[in-house]
Amino acid sequence: MTDTTLTQRWTMRRAACWIAVLAVGFALAFWLRYGVIQPQEIGIACGQAGAPGWCGPRQWLISAQHYRIWGWVGLAGGLIGLFIGGRAAIAIALLFSAMALVLYNATLGAPAMVVALLALLRR
Repeated sequence: MTDTTLTQRWTMRRAACWIAVLAVGFALAFWLRYGVIQPQEIGIACGQAGAPGWCGPRQWLISAQHYRIWGWVGLAGGLIGLFIGGRAAIAIALLFSAMALVLYNATLGAPAMVVALLALLRR
């Protein structure tokens, strides 16, 4: 086995792991958007006087979406990953920027994704 084949396999494995982080971010965001935040039945149930206990965390998600928390966390993680380094910061940046793109925070999510990918390439 030559050094080039070993390097190519390691690169493909590493790329697959980072793609999995992105896929988890997109899957989680789509589940939150279409399973928790947007359904009309859940909104009606949470608007009633005797609302279930899970309506509080749902409202926190909506507030986080309103204040663009997903995009800010993704951008901060991307900048930390770019200038300081660290796999965890880059993973957080990719995860939250993917979530920001789906959860109506594309204004901050798109630059966060670009910065996170630049940090990943720099690494």
